[in-house]
Amino acid sequence: MDGRARRVGAFALAFGSGFAVLTIEIAGARLIAPVFGLSVVPWTAVIGVILAALAAGSHVGGRLADAGRIPLRRLLVAAGLTAALPVLGTEVPWLARSALGFIPGAVASALVLFAPPVFFLGAVVPYLVRSETEDLASVGRRAGDVSAAATAGSIFGSFATGFVLLPAMPLPLLLGATAGALLLMALAAGPFVDVGRGAPDVGGEVGDAGPGGRAAPLLLAFALALPALGLAASGHPPDTLHAEQTPYAAVAVTERTWASGRTVRELWQNGGSSSAEYVDDGAPAHLYATTSLALLDSAGLFPGRVLVLGGAALTLPVAFERRDPGVRTDVVEIDPRVTDLAQEYFAFGSAPRPGIRIFHEAGRVHLRETWERYDLVYLDVFDHLLTVPWTMVTREALADMAGVLAPGGVFMANVLSPLEGPGADFLARFGATLAAVFADVRIYRTDATADLGATQNLLVLAAAEPGVLPALPWIEAPVVADGAPLSDAWAPVEYLQAKVFAQGLRWR
Repeated sequence: MDGRARRVGAFALAFGSGFAVLTIEIAGARLIAPVFGLSVVPWTAVIGVILAALAAGSHVGGRLADAGRIPLRRLLVAAGLTAALPVLGTEVPWLARSALGFIPGAVASALVLFAPPVFFLGAVVPYLVRSETEDLASVGRRAGDVSAAATAGSIFGSFATGFVLLPAMPLPLLLGATAGALLLMALAAGPFVDVGRGAPDVGGEVGDAGPGGRAAPLLLAFALALPALGLAASGHPPDTLHAEQTPYAAVAVTERTWASGRTVRELWQNGGSSSAEYVDDGAPAHLYATTSLALLDSAGLFPGRVLVLGGAALTLPVAFERRDPGVRTDVVEIDPRVTDLAQEYFAFGSAPRPGIRIFHEAGRVHLRETWERYDLVYLDVFDHLLTVPWTMVTREALADMAGVLAPGGVFMANVLSPLEGPGADFLARFGATLAAVFADVRIYRTDATADLGATQNLLVLAAAEPGVLPALPWIEAPVVADGAPLSDAWAPVEYLQAKVFAQGLRWR
């Protein structure tokens, strides 16, 4: 093999290793999302652990490359086999959170599932630099070229994984295919890397065991088996009607019988129940939705024009329409696939809904661009305790919501929080933020029997003008607004929500 062909092969290996690292990182964050959400906490854990593993792999890989006793192929085999850990260890995040808590559990999950393959991939660049360096005069150029190829692979891997691969296949299949691809890279590595050629290789051969070596059939078998393992792990429980990865979330539709004896269909996003409907009549099954309608009725504030931020399965807009066919509702839902699922599986698709308009865009963008004025703005983005979108709870965001209210209009929000203990700190800060924007703020309990320390649905009712909200015979939550209002410049929402787990998450 001439020098140019060998160099192209070495750059391809660097590119592939960089691609695999970003696939593991992005898919890994999605893998633990049902347990830890997609807030800054799991992303910080995954990114931090992967960078640490890369650094450690590079450090060790440089010394192994200089020693010249272990072929790169062995390290790629180790990377491929350990890359199957996320496929086999789906229970690890649940166990880690139960044993260690929220933030330590996220870090531990990333260490167990993602650090091992990335550690071995971190050794690839030092091996290739060593192999490609012909003399000291060219070491800088060779190191730069190999690093650039690995970085290019990471860039391409980030776009390809996020925009193409995640929506195209289940997570276990994607991770299994990545593991298999690393084993194929191991098969191809021998002819392109001189480092470690004299060491005994997998299977007992001396020298570089190329495609004809005794290890090759075994590696090829594993390379084909790992994607098959991922495909087998992609099955869903019998109560799951649909599941997929979208660019925005892991979504699923389930149908199961609740304790009441009625069958309920639910839409799940990143492990949180976003919408729930009774199958027999399409009515909302979540208590907050039915309580919201009752609260508006008792206040004499049932609206004619509504803006719902966070559509999910559109259960709440359909409930508004059923309550008053004349109501006109605009819904802002960023994920168009969720709307497709609402059409296919939920009451929204059971009849024409001319009074409901759907906008697939970010909520803040819609608020800034709309010329409409609404009697009610309903913030319903707290669908998952662990992924509260901080951009929708700041003073600037609430000011935009208040800005689209018609005279006499009201703001409502569904919030998940305990009412006492450290976990209530987010609610206190959110209360202070609401008070900075609205003239009158009330927070009501949806279940007066729930323990104050339990996480529960709370309903915010607020008005920009004084005198709009009447006295109501509902139990107000004992919330004391405290702390600086959340802002676009400072909104430590994930940190505040993590305190829920520090005090012990419970629902009753």
